[in-house]
Amino acid sequence: MRKKAVLGAVVLGAVLLTGFVAPVAAYENCNGVGYFALQVPDPSSMNPDGDASDWAWYDPDFIISPDQLCDVIGEGEFPARSDLDIAHHVGWTPEPDNRLYVFTRVVDDTLNADVTEPNDGWHDDDLELILDPDHGVWNEAPDALRTGHQQWTFHYARPGGYPLVSFLRWNQPAEMQWGPESGAVEGAVVVSPAGAGHLSTDVTVNYEVRMEAYDPYLPDGRDASVRWVFEAGQTIGMSLSLNEADSGGRTHQVTTHIQNGGAHSSEFSSEFTLLSTDEFATAVEGSSWGSVKALMR
Repeated sequence: MRKKAVLGAVVLGAVLLTGFVAPVAAYENCNGVGYFALQVPDPSSMNPDGDASDWAWYDPDFIISPDQLCDVIGEGEFPARSDLDIAHHVGWTPEPDNRLYVFTRVVDDTLNADVTEPNDGWHDDDLELILDPDHGVWNEAPDALRTGHQQWTFHYARPGGYPLVSFLRWNQPAEMQWGPESGAVEGAVVVSPAGAGHLSTDVTVNYEVRMEAYDPYLPDGRDASVRWVFEAGQTIGMSLSLNEADSGGRTHQVTTHIQNGGAHSSEFSSEFTLLSTDEFATAVEGSSWGSVKALMR
């Protein structure tokens, strides 16, 4: 496992001077300080189709790259960037759009795409988004009903293979899949070169997500669940985990949290603070906020 960053008093002071409260349990975050989601300036321009052009506005200082991620199951060396490169972009919008946005670009030396059962998708190359908007405390069995937090997964789907792009894992009853079925959770996974299949080499996989958040998220559906309202300055519980497999099953899980189990215990999930457009667009390198941005590089 990659060691988490060590934060000095000067860095913590810089976080506090920006007006944000430091994440409650920074030890949960692989980078040692927590992660950031940027307010989307124009929600109408965002289309979850796997095309990176919607994200031209995104400040590159906030892209989450491998040096801010941990491998929580790998027993050997962290994958070299020549084998696996990851770039997470995370955004959010206030009301009336009130949604979470993610774009993840993965460059992979080998595509693993031979699983056909959605609950087993983690044996393939696969993105997990673990979301707990109110950053509550929970410790659950892997197949517990995911009402307070959800293990959303996004996968390369193709005819005769894995059937769904967006799916709520693990072993959830059919009525818990209303998020993707109703359009509350939208995902796209696009692989290039076009037509790439299992064991294709030198591929790029784009994962894009646009989703509403609910806490609780109940099996009775959208109307029975409570829509979460995103606001600037919130720190939400959220982890992004990439499952990586190369022909022989999963070999790595590269994630923003620091221990295997982030989908089952709040103690191990990471945290994202929501920044308004003004807060990230006007930051300058000489300011205290510039010092915080430097951590993200």
